[in-house]
Amino acid sequence: MLIRFAIVLAALPVALILHAQSDSIAPLLIVAALTALSALMPASAGPALLIGYAALVMAFADGPPLRLGVLLMIPLLHLVHVTSALAAVVPVKTRIGLAAVKAPARRFAIVQAVTFVLAAFAAVVPSGSGTGVVEVLGLACLTVLIGVVALRI
Repeated sequence: MLIRFAIVLAALPVALILHAQSDSIAPLLIVAALTALSALMPASAGPALLIGYAALVMAFADGPPLRLGVLLMIPLLHLVHVTSALAAVVPVKTRIGLAAVKAPARRFAIVQAVTFVLAAFAAVVPSGSGTGVVEVLGLACLTVLIGVVALRI
């Protein structure tokens, strides 16, 4: 039951960020419904819909691409994904020991570190028409790095 509560705790800041980006209460209600679905049925499409909805709203919102709300959403939505995946395979009343979440926590930290290195790279790369080669090179390096790390986990 605690892992399902973690889904709600991870989704709460997501709802607040989306509500702050909007003029209406609709994003708050949509995220609340998707969070309830994710917590009650973590093996459903609820977590994927929550993550996809939040990503689309942030992608089409006004502002720079690397604004604070986007950078906060990255670990929050990843945490929703990880906790939903764990809740989907662990029975509701089972106690989960810390040793059982050690490997997922390590993978979470590695993915977040790689993601924020990429975000830092994106922040320093100049924008304009002549940056295509730099972007492709950076994404290629990131792909190789993720592949190497994934094989070692």
